[in-house]
Amino acid sequence: MERLAEAKPPVEDKTAYLRELTNGFERGQIFLTALELDVFSNLQTPLSAEALAEKLETKAALTMRFLDVLTGLKLLVKNNGMYCTAPDMAPFLVQGSPLFARYLTFDVKARDVWIRMKDILQNGPAGESDEHERYQDQQDTRQWIDWMASGSLLGRLQGVVRQLKELPEFAGARKLIDLGGGHGLFGIAFAQENPHLQVVIFDKPEVTPLTQTYIDRYGMGDRVSTLSGDYTADELGEDYDIVFEACSFCGNDQDYGSFYQRVRRVLKDNGLFVRLTFTLDDHRTGPLLSLVWDLRDHLSGHKKMPMRANTEIFQLLADAGLTGEQVIDMSTSCSIPMRMIIARKSPPCKAPLYCHKPEDEGKGPVGAEQLDGRQPRAHHCPEA
Repeated sequence: MERLAEAKPPVEDKTAYLRELTNGFERGQIFLTALELDVFSNLQTPLSAEALAEKLETKAALTMRFLDVLTGLKLLVKNNGMYCTAPDMAPFLVQGSPLFARYLTFDVKARDVWIRMKDILQNGPAGESDEHERYQDQQDTRQWIDWMASGSLLGRLQGVVRQLKELPEFAGARKLIDLGGGHGLFGIAFAQENPHLQVVIFDKPEVTPLTQTYIDRYGMGDRVSTLSGDYTADELGEDYDIVFEACSFCGNDQDYGSFYQRVRRVLKDNGLFVRLTFTLDDHRTGPLLSLVWDLRDHLSGHKKMPMRANTEIFQLLADAGLTGEQVIDMSTSCSIPMRMIIARKSPPCKAPLYCHKPEDEGKGPVGAEQLDGRQPRAHHCPEA
């Protein structure tokens, strides 16, 4: 008879992991409620639970327990019954701070979607959600631009510059356009690293005056300029060695096709399109945070922001005459699973043998039987 004290568990115990999943929901609700009540701004200076409860018009006994949990989450510090926002978290949680995590307001609004998920899964979303206009007025525009500029310097910009400098084409580049460049810090950094590079920052008319303030601050007005308009419709210039775009574009497949075609038209032959975005692995089981965001958007009824797998993106690029070359994981320099897509403008086809016209779709590479068994990847030739 086996001794129970020495019995081996029949399976690995997963209850702690399952409990963690449930607790994650609870902790998230506590944190988002604290944001909703603006607890962290109100605790820039220490207060007791009773004093904060009076200020927030909440119940003192419940508020004390609420604050104790926030302290356990390392969002607050507690000393002699007085609570204060943790110093290392304050820059991100106190409203008005340059680094205030404005994006968390979207998570507060999205809570109802997660609560109603069972109903939405069974009946579908009520309809496409309202389009979100990021900039409400000029003051709000400045706050957003300054916030994005501050956030980019937490590691993301530095990581992007390192990756771009490793591309052999960067040192020889002479013209670059940053589409939806906002504050312009990416373009400014590119010009700083390549003394022969002329950079254009393209954004909306209400944004580019703010871009200019950053250009002036870094003394780059001789090689960094702005262009205003709608980059999906207005003139962009031509003969760029590099087109750069970072998380400013969204749309359906048709929108992306049109956008990528515009990118191709303004690039030199063999020029590079460098895009920062979020993608899914081809098996669509990661990255986890991207999967969660994709589910949230579809539950909400968003139809303009579908998350695409890497191969889907490469196909959209190929259909526009751009050859996807690399997908680079940028998560080591970002707090989110961002990726850098590198694509190249393929020169006009010299040999129609390798080129697919739209009417040839599904027929296989033209003349493949003449290529010694090699199967080139078919692509649509924009020149055909």
